[in-house]
Amino acid sequence: MSPPPSASPTTALNTRTQDPTAPYTLYPLLSSIPLSADPDADTEVHITTVEHWNGNLYIGTSAGELLHYVSIPGDAPGELIWIIASRLHPPYSTVQEAEDEGVKQILVLPHAGKACILCNATLSFYTLPELSPAFGGKIKQAGCTWVGGLDLNDAEGEQQGKGSGTVIVICLRQRLRLIRIGDEARKIRDIELGGVRALARRGNLACVADGSSYSLLDVVNEAKIDLFPISSDSEVKQLPERTRASLELPTSAQHGHSRSVSGSSPVRLGRHERNVSLGAELKSKDSSSPWPARTSSQTKTSPAISPARVQSPAKAETKAVTSPEPLVEVPAARPILPQIASPSGTEFLLTTGTKADEPGVGMFVNLDGDVVRGTIEFTTYPRSLVFDGGDTEAAESMKTEDSHEGYALAMVQHRLDGTMVPAVEIQRWDVDPSEAHQSKAWLQIDDAALGSAGEGIGLRKAKTSVELTVSRSSNTLRARRLHLSPVGNSATDAETKRNSEEDGFASRFAHVQASIILFSAVQVQWVVRNSIASRLDARLLQAITSSAERVSIDAKMVRRVLNDIRGQDARNELEFVTFTYIRQKASLLLFGSLLLTTVSDTIASESDKRTTNEALMEGEIDPRILLSLVQPLSVEVQEGAEGIWTPQGLRDTAYTLRQATESETRSEESRGPYGDNLLQVLKRYLLHWRAKKGFGSVADEVAVFQTVDAALLHILLLLDQHSPRGPATANSIRAELNDVVDKGVDCFPRAVQLFRNFHRLHLLSRLYQSRKLTPQVLETWQQILEGAHDAGGEMIEGEQDMRRYLSKIRDRELVTKYGTWLAQRNPKLGVQVFADEHGRVKFSHQDAVALLREKAPSAVKEYLEYLVFARHKAEYSSELLSYYLTAVLAALEASPDLKETLHDGYETYRALEPPKPTYTQFFADNSSPDHSEFTSNRTRLLQLLSSADPADADLPSLRSKLDPHADLLVPETIVLHALTGDHDTALELLTHTLGDYDTAISYCLHASPAFLFSPRPLNSAALTPPPHSNQSSLFTLLLQHFLTLPLPARLDRSSELLERFGGFFELEAVLEAVDGDWSVRLLGPFLVGTLRGLVSEGREVGLERQLWGARELRVSFEAGEKIREVGPVVVRDEGQDGEDRMVEVEAA
Repeated sequence: MSPPPSASPTTALNTRTQDPTAPYTLYPLLSSIPLSADPDADTEVHITTVEHWNGNLYIGTSAGELLHYVSIPGDAPGELIWIIASRLHPPYSTVQEAEDEGVKQILVLPHAGKACILCNATLSFYTLPELSPAFGGKIKQAGCTWVGGLDLNDAEGEQQGKGSGTVIVICLRQRLRLIRIGDEARKIRDIELGGVRALARRGNLACVADGSSYSLLDVVNEAKIDLFPISSDSEVKQLPERTRASLELPTSAQHGHSRSVSGSSPVRLGRHERNVSLGAELKSKDSSSPWPARTSSQTKTSPAISPARVQSPAKAETKAVTSPEPLVEVPAARPILPQIASPSGTEFLLTTGTKADEPGVGMFVNLDGDVVRGTIEFTTYPRSLVFDGGDTEAAESMKTEDSHEGYALAMVQHRLDGTMVPAVEIQRWDVDPSEAHQSKAWLQIDDAALGSAGEGIGLRKAKTSVELTVSRSSNTLRARRLHLSPVGNSATDAETKRNSEEDGFASRFAHVQASIILFSAVQVQWVVRNSIASRLDARLLQAITSSAERVSIDAKMVRRVLNDIRGQDARNELEFVTFTYIRQKASLLLFGSLLLTTVSDTIASESDKRTTNEALMEGEIDPRILLSLVQPLSVEVQEGAEGIWTPQGLRDTAYTLRQATESETRSEESRGPYGDNLLQVLKRYLLHWRAKKGFGSVADEVAVFQTVDAALLHILLLLDQHSPRGPATANSIRAELNDVVDKGVDCFPRAVQLFRNFHRLHLLSRLYQSRKLTPQVLETWQQILEGAHDAGGEMIEGEQDMRRYLSKIRDRELVTKYGTWLAQRNPKLGVQVFADEHGRVKFSHQDAVALLREKAPSAVKEYLEYLVFARHKAEYSSELLSYYLTAVLAALEASPDLKETLHDGYETYRALEPPKPTYTQFFADNSSPDHSEFTSNRTRLLQLLSSADPADADLPSLRSKLDPHADLLVPETIVLHALTGDHDTALELLTHTLGDYDTAISYCLHASPAFLFSPRPLNSAALTPPPHSNQSSLFTLLLQHFLTLPLPARLDRSSELLERFGGFFELEAVLEAVDGDWSVRLLGPFLVGTLRGLVSEGREVGLERQLWGARELRVSFEAGEKIREVGPVVVRDEGQDGEDRMVEVEAA
């Protein structure tokens, strides 16, 4: 026995001849097979047929030998070692030629436990699996051209082979013979139809091919429908009647069971044993056959064939009479072999063509013989044809995967480099013909596997499939750690353990079912479906072009792969994992294309960026993989405790892109290709990932979202570098940055570092606010307000922001600390912190004043003003008054110019001719901007002094401070005299020193100093009108001072006063006071007004007296009416003398 050839199902053949994107690939089964028992023989031997069943491999050769191999498990997982078990020489009488040479067919009948071997036109039977002669080796059949005809509707053998045996069809030169193989071989019937070279059967209906044409045959009723010729180049010739009759079905008279012996002589074996033909009388009748008896009339046909299309024997005879020389298609000189297959339960596929080296066509016919579907085109006429998958019903019954895609595999001649070479043509049969043509693929056969004459090549569908371990797809899908920096060859124990676990997980995807065998010369290979992961990954790999100088990516090819799987739903776990992996790898390649474009300092097109963004969203690749390729964002990647684990295909691609770009120098300017190509795309993708926070489906979510937030902040800071200073505008980068910070980030320490590195202190304060770190917020704002560099310039009203923020927090210590700091910096604003009634922390007035005196003395005055003017706290008026007076006196002492200005102001005001404004208005309108603080303090001083309560104010102390400056502070001196009740002096200063006549009149009307120089009195009591007597006495004093004025002011002011306010003067007193030389014209208005007043007063008194009289009369009348209405009453005394009396009152 020759040594067994070795083969590993996990090792592919010469990959140069295979297309990795093809639906199928070749895996070795056996190679260097010793086909000839004599290695030194000159005759070239090749394989003619192959069959595999239950771990047994049967190989037929052109030398008429049958090699039997059995498999044993190898050392490696999934490895099979094949050893030869036997080399048989099936019996035959004559060596045949061409297609019939050697072992032509091996038909395995598992349920019958038999195998049918057709060798050199002789059919013999053996037992399974060791191939011992069956039936004692006595049953042979010579002159056999083909054997098969198993019912394809019963692929699992659920009916045939259970007790009754398996029905097969053998094709003899003159007839078809149906036999049942079980414990015995029994003939069912003969059908007189000769020259059949191929047959496929479903139930009672068979599609057969003779030497020239195809037809449908009802094997029970022997009804036949002619279809079309095998060769479209056949010639039409006249054949004699005898030949024509052999191609027609027999008449009803010939329907009986035949008992004749086969026309061919039985094969003689060694010794003098007698062989029995399958047609012998010994077992000619099968009484247990479930097949129905043939109908007595040809009108009763099989339901599978339409009665209108049945060609009955009677019609055949009629046709022979009318046309004694019928036209019959005769094959061409170089015949092409018919190919019949049944890809589904209702269809047969038949091939037709002209020559073996010219294109062929496959046509589908249904069970009625009608052509359905489209056609299948073959590059050349197929030498052998196999269908795989696509039959939904069969897939459901057999529970097989991938059967939803139907493929036709044909052995054809394919042009390669200008030479026609054998190849396996692969195309879909269950789709539109145009789509099938676009998806064609070829498997090239290695030159070493071809014979010298190109013989011994073919495809065969094995009886049973085998499970192979294909590591290519599992290696691609298994997870491996992505290292961010180059590492040595050694891996940690934890990583090694994790690798083993991932290998075990991915090994589930390495198992594939193989049932198609390709034999060529001296080797046998499995034709295995390429997993969808391998095919799509190979297409993506073809999009990468690598060289020593550069790496390029064909983005269009990558997009085509994405479009091919877009909208597809995964039907199993492998497809789910595959689609996820392919989408992620495609998105990585598209991003890599942008990365390479950026390296070349080119701005990518909008369509490229848009499709890349869409691919990233669809694939949802771990953003850390993308960030690891971009500098300086790679520093933001957090690996986590176990590192970054990703499919090996993604990791290898990332390494390729990193190697291609790490040595290149590129600008990291955000306004160039770097920002436009990479940062914008990454920004949108990272925002998409932020929306996934809280989803349990994100693996290693802590490290992932820390990376996402840190990288997103880094990108936004880079993009925002060139934005104008100031607050964010709508839909701007700065607005996005603020939104990210306000919603919170998981990378808090890194975010703090980034904001400090980019000098974005205001953003840092927002970050602290998102974490409710109040002390850090206030500290950062304090730094900004004190002049620390804030690159964004977003804090426009920082002091106001701090004041509002302090009113919202509850920490009293922080409010005190930063409130006093703000008050010291901006007293007017800072005191609002302590005066805010709606603040979370409230201070009493005493505590606030004490704090301000201690830590912000400059703000005490502002706070006292708030208390006095806003809250009307009179108890703080004296203290505030002291502040103002001290400030005013200090200003006078410090500025001689101010004194001169005041003197000039008084002189100017006195020189003004009436009508003129009050001195208060004049002073405000003519104050110098250089003395604005003095003006404000003096105005407030006058307001407070005018509204002061003489009982509470320290008037002597005020007088002692004012007296040295009485000539400069005239209004203040006037108010002080008014407070002490010295009205005469106050009016004298108003009229003679100041010359403010209107203010003097106002003082007389209100009889209060509150209205002297203050537009709004602080004391609400001053709003009560004074008694008339007080007003009259003050006006009398004012008249006396007016009468002492120099002329002509004396006459003008006195007459005007008498005319306007004559009601406050007594006529006699005025006449006595004025000089006798006053003209009536000056006193006329006063006298007229006074006399009219007296007359009017007398009339009012008379009218009032009459009104009281009328009222008294009315009351008397009403009293009388009431008495009359009540009437008189009677009072009776019912008591006795000396005793209490009871008085009863009753109406009369």
